[in-house]
Formats: sequence, structure tokens, C-alpha cells
Amino acid sequence: MDIQTLAHDLGKSVSTLKRWKKQIEHLAEYEFEENTVQIGRNQILKVPDFDSEEVRRFQKMAQLIDSKGLEQAVFEVWGNAQLLTLEYIQGKHNHLAQVFIKYRLQANKQFDLLKKENQSLKTELDMLTKEFKAYQENNKKKKGLFK
Repeated sequence: MDIQTLAHDLGKSVSTLKRWKKQIEHLAEYEFEENTVQIGRNQILKVPDFDSEEVRRFQKMAQLIDSKGLEQAVFEVWGNAQLLTLEYIQGKHNHLAQVFIKYRLQANKQFDLLKKENQSLKTELDMLTKEFKAYQENNKKKKGLFK
């Protein structure tokens, strides 16, 4: 359905419907289907082509707009894109927080394992150092041509 027919059916002006369409696109981030019409040799015009669902929504919006105002009517009929985006972001945040906690626990386990391994290596190094010093002391005591 074109915008002139819809305006006539709703008893509104074409400019009013264009304003509503602009608000819907802005607040609900909804994209309408548009047809191109050639109006001259080098000029084309894009006109919205509303399907039956969009016409039904415009009719519902026309009923609600007097009592709730344009913005609230758009939110109620077409949805609130900012709210949906916020819910998506919160869901993503919760998911990332859970993943972060899981990786932090794994990193802590690995860190503890590395600490234990480092401690055992230090102990072995101390033991080897003592053995090497003892070996050097024993070799200093032996003097002569053939050690």
C-alpha cells in the first residue's frame, strides 16, 4: 500500500505519516520497504510500500497516539530499539562476566601449579649447588698431577 492510500484510510495527512515513519525509523530502528518510481528522465523517487502488517501497526498507532503521544505509541507498537539494545548488551555482559570468572579460576589454578613447580625447581637447584660445592671441595684437597 502506498503512503497516499494509507493516509486517506487513516484520515491523516501524508506529511503526518512521513513524520511518523521518520520517528519509527529513528526510535525503533525499523526499515520500511521502498520502491523507486521514475518521475522524469533522470529523476527517481523512493516511495514507501507498506505491507499488511505495517498497515495494521499504523492503524493501531493512530488509535494510541492521542492518548499516549507519538513516542510512547511508537515504543508500544513498533518496539524500543534502545531498550532491545540495552537488553542485548546486558546479556552479553553477563555472559562475558561468567566466562571471565571461569578463565580467572583456570589462571589461578595454573598459577598455583607454576608456584609449586618453581618451588621444587628451587629446591633441586639448591641441592645441586650444595653437591657441586662439595665436589669442588673434594677436588681441591686432591693435589698432584692426576686428580
